[in-house]
Amino acid sequence: MPDNYLDLADIMKAGINATDVQLDGELTPAQGRAFANAIVDNSQILKRITVDITGKLTKKRSALDAAKGVLARHISGEVTDTARYASLGVIGAQLNMTRAVVLEAQINQETLDDNQDNKGFEAEQHAGFTQMFSNELVYLGMVGIADNDLATAPFNELAKGWPFVAAESADTVKKTSPVVLDNAQQTVLNALDVVVKNAHRDIRNKMAIFLSVEDHETYVDYIADKHQNTAVLLSGEAARFKGRELIVDPDMAKGTYLGTPLKNMVLGLARTIMRTRWYDNDKSALRYKFIVRPDYEFDIKKYVTLVTEV
Repeated sequence: MPDNYLDLADIMKAGINATDVQLDGELTPAQGRAFANAIVDNSQILKRITVDITGKLTKKRSALDAAKGVLARHISGEVTDTARYASLGVIGAQLNMTRAVVLEAQINQETLDDNQDNKGFEAEQHAGFTQMFSNELVYLGMVGIADNDLATAPFNELAKGWPFVAAESADTVKKTSPVVLDNAQQTVLNALDVVVKNAHRDIRNKMAIFLSVEDHETYVDYIADKHQNTAVLLSGEAARFKGRELIVDPDMAKGTYLGTPLKNMVLGLARTIMRTRWYDNDKSALRYKFIVRPDYEFDIKKYVTLVTEV
């Protein structure tokens, strides 16, 4: 072990304050929440959706704040009529964060040597790790297709992402939109229109629409061609369709469109976060392993519209 390892033992304590330098294993609830909050703060999307950081591995969320028209008449001595809830189906996501994912990282000895006098090194590494987690969790939320418990599970089977959850739910609105031969612009316009027209009336004006980079570029071309809007073509940005925000996601499949209010999208993160740090003599590197438990859901599935081109 290098002589200077003890001098560097407090580098990347991931734990938030100096009293945690010697700690390993499970972060305290406060540390876990702080680490999870840092993950959220590094993503523009995660900051806009609902991220539920919880101390339990399973949780039934209450999401009446997301519903509309749930006031009921109160009469003393009588049970409140809850039929209006039934029309929305299940209200509140059932989160299951029993499956863990791991992020491994390392700091080479040369880097440690070069940063002996860098007081900001710890913060830089902490920011780098949380940024990696942010990117990976958002990516998984778009491409995940299974909850595969095997250690050999490929990346897209580490969890079911939002599009897959929407596709397999019996409560979401699922529609198809025919491809228009030799007219990509009309194909995209038709699909976007299907999303809007089939959205639940309670949230039709509140939803955002996720689409792929390719489909968004086609929409930009349409605006530039049909409306002589060269500014849109030059900027490459077309932020809305019939007043609804368009969110371009590089990991969204071409020909797939997901419409829902952003706050209806839920990422569950358990505060049970494991952190291990050790020096690897074979690799001459200080290595870190972080284990987190995510889950992807929607609070009200009837507020989700999934359209695919066929």
